[in-house]
Amino acid sequence: TLALLVSGLALPSFATAQVNPTFADLNEAVEEARTIIQTERKLLIGQGLALTPDQSTAFWPIYDKYMLDMKSASDLRVKVITDYAANFENLTDETARQLVADMLKFQGKVVKIRKAYVSKFRKAIPDVKLARFYQIENKLDAITNFVLADQIPLVPQAPSSAPIAPPVAR
Repeated sequence: TLALLVSGLALPSFATAQVNPTFADLNEAVEEARTIIQTERKLLIGQGLALTPDQSTAFWPIYDKYMLDMKSASDLRVKVITDYAANFENLTDETARQLVADMLKFQGKVVKIRKAYVSKFRKAIPDVKLARFYQIENKLDAITNFVLADQIPLVPQAPSSAPIAPPVAR
C-alpha cells in the first residue's frame, strides 16, 4: 500500500493532502515525496523551456501561483487514491460511485486551471514556449498516469450470478 500511495503522490502540492484517515500515519512520508517530485518537476520544466532571464523573471512567479492552484486538484486525486486503497477489499457501489465522481472532478479542475493560466503565461513567455510548457506538463502527467496505472490495481470484478444454463434438448 505504501508503494501505491507514494506513486500516487507524484502530483503538485505544497501542503498536506487529504489522505484517507486509514493512511494518516503516512502523511509525513506522503508530503516528503510530493515535495521532492515538485522540485524535480520544476527543474524539468526549467530545462525544457530554456527561458531568457527576462522570461524567467516573469514566468516563475506565475508558475508558482499555478502550482498552488493545482494543489486543490492534486489533493482531490490523493484523496481518491487513498479512499480507493482503504476500500479496495470491500468496495461498495456507493464508494465506487463517489470515487468516479471525485476522479472526474479532479480532471475537470486540472483543465479549468490550465485554461485559466493560458493568458497569464502568455504575458510572460511567447506562444511557442507556452505550447512547449503545456507539452511538458502533459508529458509529466503521462508519466505520472503510467506509474499510477502500473501501481493501482483495477477494481475487482463484482461477484456475478451463476451463468444461465443452456436449454435442455427434449
